[in-house]
Amino acid sequence: MKEFWSENSKIISKMLLNQFGATFLGLMVVAAASAAQSQKAWLMLFASCFAAFFYLFLIYAVVWERGGHDRIKVDGGRAVAKPWTGLWISLCANIPNLLLAILVLVSDPFKASYEWAGNMNLIGRALCLLWEGMYAGIVSYFSPNNPLIHLLYIAPAILVSTFGYLLGLKNMRLLSVFELKPPQSQQPKSAGKPKQK
Repeated sequence: MKEFWSENSKIISKMLLNQFGATFLGLMVVAAASAAQSQKAWLMLFASCFAAFFYLFLIYAVVWERGGHDRIKVDGGRAVAKPWTGLWISLCANIPNLLLAILVLVSDPFKASYEWAGNMNLIGRALCLLWEGMYAGIVSYFSPNNPLIHLLYIAPAILVSTFGYLLGLKNMRLLSVFELKPPQSQQPKSAGKPKQK
């Protein structure tokens, strides 16, 4: 575990930093959409989806690059292929999200009966909104009162990290079908000298 942490602490920190940036973006665009007078719910949902996809693309880019670096080491015989590295990196980067989700889940059944549980639930939901702001519009549109939603939106990041690392390890790009390829140069039919008039 110590070796894993020393090798991957920078990428985990980068993923946390990306989440902070995506959260800030998500809160800004959802707040701007919520100021609309008409079609407010749809605008908030669209803005939140945009921020969530942006966040997932940032994660994909980071873990794909890591998979590509590991591919070079594997091809050179300096390392053994570990296809589940992306999953473990994502689980470590999502520890704050998991802790916040557990806080909300544990306190939710008792929030009406006990004051401490109500306070804990309120604080947990507020922290979820601040730390996972890219999903704010999605949560408020589909399931604002369901505590399980805070656990469920960890899944896309884990899936994207696992899939992105595997693609990087195989040197395949998700968007390679959209990349432009240069045209093949045509060889001249006769390689002889041009005729002089």
